[in-house]
Amino acid sequence: MAGFQLASSADAVFPLALGFLAGITVLMGLLFMLAFRGRLSETKVAFLQAVAGGVLAYLAMETGHSAAEYVEELAKWETAGEFLIATVVTTAAMMATLAVLSYVEQNISTLRGLRPSFLVATIIAVAFGVHNVGEGFAIAAALMGGYVAQAYLFAIGFAVHNFTEGFGIAGPVIADRGLKPRLSTLTLLSLLAGLPVVLGVAVYYAGVNSGLFISTLNTSATASIVYAMLHVNLSAMGRLGGVKSLRFWSAIVTGVAVAFLTESIILFSGVH
Repeated sequence: MAGFQLASSADAVFPLALGFLAGITVLMGLLFMLAFRGRLSETKVAFLQAVAGGVLAYLAMETGHSAAEYVEELAKWETAGEFLIATVVTTAAMMATLAVLSYVEQNISTLRGLRPSFLVATIIAVAFGVHNVGEGFAIAAALMGGYVAQAYLFAIGFAVHNFTEGFGIAGPVIADRGLKPRLSTLTLLSLLAGLPVVLGVAVYYAGVNSGLFISTLNTSATASIVYAMLHVNLSAMGRLGGVKSLRFWSAIVTGVAVAFLTESIILFSGVH
């Protein structure tokens, strides 16, 4: 792979600017959802919440596949030792992530004024942030390989896709009528989810791009997304009529379809 040299400070800022473009749209997606919060009935709010749950479901499948792909490629006799290490590390990462999240939630009663719905939104934002570090890796890898046009396509594709991640963060917020978060707080959550794209660009340029590291990040992101997704979907399911509700499953499929369609932009740009 050809090297990509940063000849000036302007050149150094350019990769970070692409990462910022890709990540800031999480905030736009969240604000889009909040704009309709006061105009919707409880049923419509629950439907939108389930749509957000569908987005989470798709992202869980995507990050889970990315994490497993690296480990599965090591399932050969000549790399059996690496396979065993990767399996242990990623399994431990998943268990540790779920243990930390459950511990925090079990002890939330000790944090005055922190509503469970806000905790779920925060967990989702953190999960997206971990996931989006990998997007920064993709942009940086394209630039370092000399594929500037492809890096542009990646940034645009990630930006469109990350718009839907704002739906996932907004889901618990719009469902909780008693929650009145400040715009500054929601902006902070969105930046927590989106700006790690910039971090991923910087880390990749620094040379930290181990396959095991990326797989472990994806494993932790998957565990976090699944944990938050259960909260979002169980709440929406109860409001829409239970597991037999066609409205609930229609919303889930809508969310999956929205996430897949935006992801398709990235696939057509050359990420496989």
